[in-house]
Amino acid sequence: MLEVRPVAQNELNGLLIADQVLCGDEVTVRVGYSGFSLSYQPSVHAQWRVFHPTEEARLWLLHEPARCGLFSAIEDRRVVGIALIAATQNGWAELCDIRVDVQHRRQGTGTALLNACAAFSESRKMGGMHCAVPDSNPVMCQFLEHHGFQVHGLDRMSLSLTDSERAKPLQQRACLLHFYRREI
Repeated sequence: MLEVRPVAQNELNGLLIADQVLCGDEVTVRVGYSGFSLSYQPSVHAQWRVFHPTEEARLWLLHEPARCGLFSAIEDRRVVGIALIAATQNGWAELCDIRVDVQHRRQGTGTALLNACAAFSESRKMGGMHCAVPDSNPVMCQFLEHHGFQVHGLDRMSLSLTDSERAKPLQQRACLLHFYRREI
């Protein structure tokens, strides 16, 4: 049985979740009269991609634990998923990280973690949740869209100088998509 609960400070070291994602689609952002929309085209070759947690999220958790919520999904006494959310000063709850072990995906674990994050957001009277996702992560984009998030912005430059993107031509580098879901 799956249990989602807050993580205590003394449990932080044991929270390593393998986060490989098999990506078989490419995300295309379209700009229309009503805003942004995403479409997904099959890639020539599917590939395993790894998405590392952001350093900013770790700093929030270590230095400002009162404004953060870290949740773990536990099944059979084993951590199978984690989610980190933080209240921001501009009224949004920032979904910093959400990941589920490869063997436990598509079983409701991510949804349960997202629901815990939504409860965190509501308890702090935030306007909703925000999540920034690279367009190279179509699995997360589809997960967020499925749960009512919409793209309301993109940033072509913030990832352009990272080590993994620097070798690509500028027009092929990953974009950061800004997803929002209003709660009020």
